[in-house]
Amino acid sequence: MIKNLAIKTTLFRIQGTLDHFLGKGIIPLSYMKNFLPQNPIIVEAGAHKGKDTIKLSKTWPKGFVHAFEPVPELFSQLLKATKKKQNVACYPFALSDNSGKSRIFISGGISDGSSSLLKPQEHIKLFPDVTFDKFIDVDTITLDGWAQKYTIQQIDLLWLDLQGMELNVLKSGLKLLKNVRVVYTEVSLVETYKNAPLYPEFRQWLADKGFKVQREEITGLMGNVLFVRQNFD
Repeated sequence: MIKNLAIKTTLFRIQGTLDHFLGKGIIPLSYMKNFLPQNPIIVEAGAHKGKDTIKLSKTWPKGFVHAFEPVPELFSQLLKATKKKQNVACYPFALSDNSGKSRIFISGGISDGSSSLLKPQEHIKLFPDVTFDKFIDVDTITLDGWAQKYTIQQIDLLWLDLQGMELNVLKSGLKLLKNVRVVYTEVSLVETYKNAPLYPEFRQWLADKGFKVQREEITGLMGNVLFVRQNFD
């Protein structure tokens, strides 16, 4: 009986992780609106082909979206998808914990949306049909470095989908983070990429910076969490 229970638990975790991979467990933008002004300044890191970028742009037409996508082929599609959006700016950089050049592992197979600056680890076992057969060098920039370069003083929403680099990027933006209202981020309970922080560490770090978990959608081993700053002036 114990063995059967363990098998069922493992299958549940795998199914839950697959649900997340397929786009389930997402926190609606309509819910996020409760914690943001009508004209939020948004950083979307890991914009991919622009699907979420367009949604952010339409949800907050008076706001502005700064969208980052370092993979050249995806960046071209992002530019094409957002070319008519006056409230979107696109950057061909990877937000990182250093500025310069870094290797990015390019995902392929059934998904081109799992590329990471970190070497894939458990991700290969969880999603064997997602391949990482090549890597390229891309331009990187820290959050504070970008803010200084483009004279950005405040961000209301940080939207992070960075395949394990989310916490590293936050640590590179301590100055800017002081003025952030909301952080929406992907989290994991397993080391999907090498040295990627796990959710408990991530949650505690943001708690120490004044954020609380407002809502979490964890399906299996992965999920998305909405953190809201407490006592925002």
